[in-house]
Amino acid sequence: QHANSYYAASQNFETDYPELEGSLTVDVCVVGGGFSGVSTALELAEKGYRVAVLEARKIGWGATGRNGGQLIRGIGEEPEQFRNQIGSDGVEAIHQMGFEAVELVRKRVQKYDIQCDLKMGYVDAAIKPKQMDEITEDYESLKKRHYAHELRLLSQDDIKQYVNTDRYIGGMLDSGSGHLHPLNLCSGGGSRCRRFGRSVF
Repeated sequence: QHANSYYAASQNFETDYPELEGSLTVDVCVVGGGFSGVSTALELAEKGYRVAVLEARKIGWGATGRNGGQLIRGIGEEPEQFRNQIGSDGVEAIHQMGFEAVELVRKRVQKYDIQCDLKMGYVDAAIKPKQMDEITEDYESLKKRHYAHELRLLSQDDIKQYVNTDRYIGGMLDSGSGHLHPLNLCSGGGSRCRRFGRSVF
């Protein structure tokens, strides 16, 4: 069984698949049925490759099916810190990959009608002035990179529309990031692989 969680209790796709018996000839064997494995298999299946996914437990097992479900542009770190190692082009490529990753998920959810409670809209909230300064820098950086989605800096009064507390002094609304049900995203991708006639074990 998946770990006891809201996500496991509300999953709406199959995560149990038959064991592989005998031999199977495919173009690509993907080991692991988490986000990376299922996404890779689906991408290859879309291009016509014969693919098999091998998962030791269940599709979406481990961190894939147990994370917070945030779908936020970026890589979790500020790419500027890598400038000395990868140069300006490398930093820019990381920013663009962060944008493209969210779009890839959003388009795939829409294309395959994966019911994973995707809701777009994300608020980055500040408690301290230093945090608000960093959020403002992020806002300006995204604008400079022609970020394709609505961004709005929020005052202390504005942010109460989204989080009803006086704790935050401000923040930023990013309409291009959001939240989803991670287990249903992954298991839904596995289900779509099967629809392509690809094998999941």
